[in-house]
Amino acid sequence: MKIFIIIALIGFLIYLIARRFLSVNTVETSVVRANYRQYFVAIDTSPKLIRRVTQSTIRTVGIGFILLLVTLVLGMKIKILWILIPLSLYLIGQFFVYINHLKYTKDQRIYFNTETYEVLVDYIKEQSLSFNLMRDIVAVSEIKSVQKNRETLFGYYKLQVKQGATVVIPYLIEQHENDANRLFFQYLNENFKIEVESKLFPII
Repeated sequence: MKIFIIIALIGFLIYLIARRFLSVNTVETSVVRANYRQYFVAIDTSPKLIRRVTQSTIRTVGIGFILLLVTLVLGMKIKILWILIPLSLYLIGQFFVYINHLKYTKDQRIYFNTETYEVLVDYIKEQSLSFNLMRDIVAVSEIKSVQKNRETLFGYYKLQVKQGATVVIPYLIEQHENDANRLFFQYLNENFKIEVESKLFPII
């Protein structure tokens, strides 16, 4: 009985965290005004992509919970099954990576001028940042998950700019294939030596 109570508490905790982060609305601040919009295009994800990633993550986390439950119940008799606990916890942990990346895509808006390569990063809680993709990037690094969550690979880019700031762009944005996104990330990959690091949980 204690095992089921623990699992129920973990599930309830995850529900509360999901409700907290998924309720964050995307807000455009005053930096990107109407006169900018004729020159800049939003570098953003899409509702369709978010739905796909959400469904994929829920399935993965569900498998993790089922595996954990089976392991805890049958592990009392078959000790060898305890080795499955790290795997089940890894699958459940994908939920926290997903929430972290989704929140980050909502806490900032990136606008890109496809002709001049000027970039505006409009933060909700911080001062906005502007830089030129061709002239102001000092270094680019990439942190990604060790493997895909079904068809989704979690990860993000870190852009070091001359102003001393770091711009973080999750894969959730790169994976939205439109012309502006494609041009933006194509320039990054073709013009910078990107250091790639793999992590079990690529939390931003």
